[in-house]
Amino acid sequence: MKRFHFGLLIGLALLFDMQYLHAEQKSFELNILHINDQHSHLDSEPLELNIDGKKYEIEVGGMARVASEIKALKQKSKNTLVLHAGDAMSGTLYFTLFKGQADVALMNEIGFDAFTLGNHEFDEGDSVLFDFIDKAKFPVISSNVDTLKTSVLHGKWKPYIIKEIDGQKVGIIGLETAQKTSASSRPGKDISFYDEIFRTQKYANELMSKGVDKIILLSHFGYDNDQRLAKKVKGIDVIIGGDSHSLLGDFSSLGLASSGKYPTEVKSVEGKKVCIVQAWEYTKVVGELNVLFNDKGEVTSCDGKAHLIAGENISLKDVSGQKKYIDKKEIKALQGMLKNGAVLDIVSEDEGIVKKLSTYKDQIKVKASEVIGDIGEDLRHIRVPGKTYDGVDGKELPLGSELAPVIAASFYNASLKSDVCIQNAGGVRSGLKSGQMTVQGVYTLLPFSNTLVEIQLSGAEVKQVLEDALINFYDNYGSDGSFPYAYGLKYDIDMNRAKNDRVYNLEIKERKSGNWVSLNMKKQYTIVVNSYIAEGRDGYTTLQEVQQKRGKGVDTYLDYAMSFAKYVQNMNKNNKKVMRLPKEEYCIKSYKE
Repeated sequence: MKRFHFGLLIGLALLFDMQYLHAEQKSFELNILHINDQHSHLDSEPLELNIDGKKYEIEVGGMARVASEIKALKQKSKNTLVLHAGDAMSGTLYFTLFKGQADVALMNEIGFDAFTLGNHEFDEGDSVLFDFIDKAKFPVISSNVDTLKTSVLHGKWKPYIIKEIDGQKVGIIGLETAQKTSASSRPGKDISFYDEIFRTQKYANELMSKGVDKIILLSHFGYDNDQRLAKKVKGIDVIIGGDSHSLLGDFSSLGLASSGKYPTEVKSVEGKKVCIVQAWEYTKVVGELNVLFNDKGEVTSCDGKAHLIAGENISLKDVSGQKKYIDKKEIKALQGMLKNGAVLDIVSEDEGIVKKLSTYKDQIKVKASEVIGDIGEDLRHIRVPGKTYDGVDGKELPLGSELAPVIAASFYNASLKSDVCIQNAGGVRSGLKSGQMTVQGVYTLLPFSNTLVEIQLSGAEVKQVLEDALINFYDNYGSDGSFPYAYGLKYDIDMNRAKNDRVYNLEIKERKSGNWVSLNMKKQYTIVVNSYIAEGRDGYTTLQEVQQKRGKGVDTYLDYAMSFAKYVQNMNKNNKKVMRLPKEEYCIKSYKE
């Protein structure tokens, strides 16, 4: 009898082990390495850190470090995908001079498994994007951008791809931010953009009908929009995001503000776990997401890390912002602390990428290094007042960007006829550090091929232009880059008021006297804007409608980047440095949300 019980126990144990092994075999681990919003930032760049009350400057990012980090992470992982969530192009002199060819050459070296279109891929029109895709050795995907056969881009991308990894099928759907790209870039007339949620669901259904139960959305739709989408769509397991330049994870020990957790988990409409990640911007971060699926293709767990990648050089900055020498012992101690804190990886550059990049770098060195003038203090930039952006804590800027109104002032000065300059937040690509400004700095800050355009508007139309910009991002889920800043105009904003009545108490600066007076709703004014929003992009529809009714505005053909460069030069000639505007000149008097 005892032998029978003992045999039964052994049998049950073996059965349990077999079931356990079977369950282990059915589970599937996937490791995803990812970047987004590269914007032609191919070199490493300085980044300021605040550690224990001290300010340090380190060298971060660059495609050579991205390549090294991806290689290292792939070596310690299995079942790896390398993904890019869009906006490879547009942002530095590398794009200004090479129109995406430098970007695609380095991306080919790294070896991405998939790339989704970002809105800035269309900035210079269809032919530049065609040349980029034509050279790409990686799949380009987008589910909600369609072309007519007449388009040069017809057939250049697919809505999704299916990868077979360790015997498992993994679907990857591409997604473009529709309204933002159609309104804010320069796609051809034979290209159409469709609703993000509808198209995601359509192709998720198509993949599931093919037996694919592990689906990644490679999304250029923005962090907040990705969370909204995840709650409404069935079948999506993971979202690798871009567009909003969101730094995810806890970087508070370095003095960097983040937008949320890495990864961020939400529940789908079916109550299933969806893991959402993003990797900040400008090749500063490589994301590493580890996902475990069960035998039904459902996510059981996800974890990982946003790796801030840096070089070994570290400088201490004194109270005046000047770099100070640090002895070797202190550098080693600081490096050790950063490594042990698990928030930063010190990464050497990939030699192959360095060599490849040098062929482009040599061509821009001479032009890029020209010094234009001095910036007198740090000018921080966020898009929407109070909202964290680009590592800047929004709480510190309740009235928004310190830099965008200065940019607007430079355009106002360049356009001698204008009464007001209106500038979209997204047209300014970063903040400015104090110190010398070079040609490269200008074109990094203002990278697009824009000119200054003068348009005649009534006071009522000026107000409506500001309202349009707010409606675009607040009501239409468009780009927060449409948020309006200005020079020569002051106003209050209350987002709790009714649509088209959020901007009030407007005042305009009389150009000759310098006095501030109430904006006359019936009076005609000359407004200067960049050519991008003059076309009605970024939701600035009134600017487009007025020109359609009364004729086109006057294109001054003043390059907008060089207009700011001349502003810096003129300030310096008058023994002044570029500083934030005084309170009485600042455009936003109050902001309520």
